[in-house]
Formats: sequence, C-alpha cells, structure tokens
Amino acid sequence: MNVLQINGYESPGRRFNGLSITKQLESYGINSRHFIWQKDTENPEILTLNGKWTKKINKLAGHLEAKLSLQSILYPHASQIMRLPAFKEADLIHLHIIHSGYFSLCSLPKLTRLKPTVWTLHDPWAMTGHCIYPMDCQRWKIGCGKCPDLKVDFSLLRDNTRLLFDYKRIIYKKSKFDIIVASKWMQNMVENSPLFEDKKIHLVPFGIDLNFFTPLTTQSARQRFNISNDTIVICFRALNTPFKGLPYILAALEKIKTHQRICLLTLNCYDTVKQFADKFQIIELGWSNDQVLVRDALAASDIFLMPSTAEAFGMMAIEALACAKPVVVFDVGSLPEVTFAPSVGLSVPARDSGALATALTRLIDNPDERQNRGQKGRKIAEQFYSDELYSKRIAQVYEEVSQR
Repeated sequence: MNVLQINGYESPGRRFNGLSITKQLESYGINSRHFIWQKDTENPEILTLNGKWTKKINKLAGHLEAKLSLQSILYPHASQIMRLPAFKEADLIHLHIIHSGYFSLCSLPKLTRLKPTVWTLHDPWAMTGHCIYPMDCQRWKIGCGKCPDLKVDFSLLRDNTRLLFDYKRIIYKKSKFDIIVASKWMQNMVENSPLFEDKKIHLVPFGIDLNFFTPLTTQSARQRFNISNDTIVICFRALNTPFKGLPYILAALEKIKTHQRICLLTLNCYDTVKQFADKFQIIELGWSNDQVLVRDALAASDIFLMPSTAEAFGMMAIEALACAKPVVVFDVGSLPEVTFAPSVGLSVPARDSGALATALTRLIDNPDERQNRGQKGRKIAEQFYSDELYSKRIAQVYEEVSQR
C-alpha cells in the first residue's frame, strides 16, 4: 500500500507525522511518502512545493486571511499537491497538521473523493470557530459565535467564529474521511462535536523509540550538562503560551523551600527563569530540533514538569516516562490519562501553583517515590507507547479504511 502523509512541519513534528515510523510501516507492506510544507532538511525523500511564486502567493493568502479574519480558506496549494506523482500513486492519504497556513479546507471534498483519507487531529482546532484549544469555553458544542477570546491562537481581528464554524460544517459534510486521535480526551471532544457526527474515529496513541528514550542515558546526559549527582534536576518547557503552564511553574518555584541542591533545566525559551539565578543552578537549552539534546535533557532530569492547561496528548510527558522520570501534570486535558495518574504520573488541581509546589517538594524530598514512579513510567511506556505498537495500529487503520 502506498500512503502519502501530508503535514505542515518536518523535524519538529516527525514524532507525530509518521516520519519516525516510516521504516516500521514497511514491515506491514506500507510505503509511506511525505509531503511537508515547511521542509527544514535536505532529505530528497521529503516532498515539498518549490517554485518562484509559491511562497509569495502563500504569504499573500495568509496576509489576506489575517486582514479578513478568515482561516484555511484562501490557500491555493492543495490543487498542486493533488497533481504530485506521489499523490496520484497513493492508495491512501494521511492528513496531519493542515491548519498551519498552506492548505484550504475547501479542497477536502475533492481530495477525499479522489483517495481514501484519514486525518489525525493533533489539537481541537478542527472543531472550533478559530482557536487551537477552547479551554473552558463550551461554544464549540453549539456553533461558536460571540467568542470570549479572539486573541488566543489562532487569533482573529473580528468575530467570524460562527462563519468559520459553519464553513467547517459544510466542508466536512461534503468530505469523506476517518479521524485518528491519540487520547481519550480528544476522542471525547470529537464525539461531542456537531461537526463530526458522521465520521468514524480511531483511537491510536502516539509511539516513541524506546531504545532512544531510555534511562540508560541518564549518567552520560548529566555529565554532558555538568550536573553533579547530588543535584535534583527539575526539567520543563519554558514556553510562555496560554497552554503550557509556565506562570504556574514559576509561582510554584518561588514557594519551594528545600536544602537540596536544585537545577532548573529548561527547553524552548531563554531568560524565563533568571529570577532564580541566586537560588538554583540554571541551564537553558532554548529551542532545538536536535532530538538527542531533548532526550538528554529528559534523561538528565529527576522530575519533569508538564502542567499544561490544555494538551491533546503530551508527547514529552511520554518521553519522560520512557526515561523513567516522574511527571507532574495538572488534572485537565489528556495528561492525567496518558501518564496514568495518580499511580504513575502525579496530577494536581489545575492552575494551582500551591499544589504544584507541594507536589514538587514531595518528590524532591522523597527519592524512593521518584524512583518508584519513574520505574512505573518506563513500564507504562513499554506497554502502551512503543513505536512498534503505534505502527501496527496505524497500519490496521490504513487497511480498514482502504478496504472500506
């Protein structure tokens, strides 16, 4: 079977978009090709659109959509994708992130008439009038409109949320595709969405390379970052978005009182924890597509914090579990589910920095609990989140949809 995977990003999304399991899929007779809008390597196997005017036209379409408060309507490139030999040769199309500014949903009816199609929903955007995560807002269940927050990603200048919601409803009704989600939390959202009443849903948790994300790299990783063995390392994403919980992490760290040596090991951004320079050792790694660096950050840690206020799956939490690290999350979204809290992951009330500080202090002061939760996390990763299991499940979905 020939499958064409369509996604917005290459390296940042390879764990999600099927790139990382291309070889495993071959064992199930699946030849997986990849179209990527934002290609960031010289890999000749990765397809993209080149041409003098392609990016200019896309930029103009994006500018017009921003001015008109529209989303995924004006981009003309899906017709070019459908003319690619890899599309014509495909037995099935697997859509991933198509809402990052290159694909118009109005192309879905034609695309899904030409080829059997599955669409992995990496976040709830496909179910809302404009936002990636509706947070506490429930208007996505009744058609949006009167949006309480137009500034949250993806922002709009004026409230076209009812229009955009109805646009999606019309397009989806004319299209034929199956939906793949990675968590029961996302499955529940799809089942409660008025937009997907006639769509079949497949629950397929993402998988990771358990030979790469492993506790066996812990000592070398700590040596790489020059971290002493008597230091407790707290690792987290220092990403200041409405969804990742950074303000609550910072507030919790202010409350920490311990005699232990503490190191803050952060990813994604710089200068977000400088107020703790006199209190803790700080190592900031910033943003990187280097998977070895990210893996080593997780392996070097003693505790991984991921108190997201919204998360459709939480891949880094799973990677931390695979490295045998205890994970602390908020009790919202998918993270309590995928980390098997409270027996494996440790969940605390959402947006409660005091509870987060208490959980942190408890893990800092209890090495046996850290080790116990870490060992359970590794077992959970081996049982539920291997890339071999992920490949097998995806291959089964492809076969079912193709035959139907």
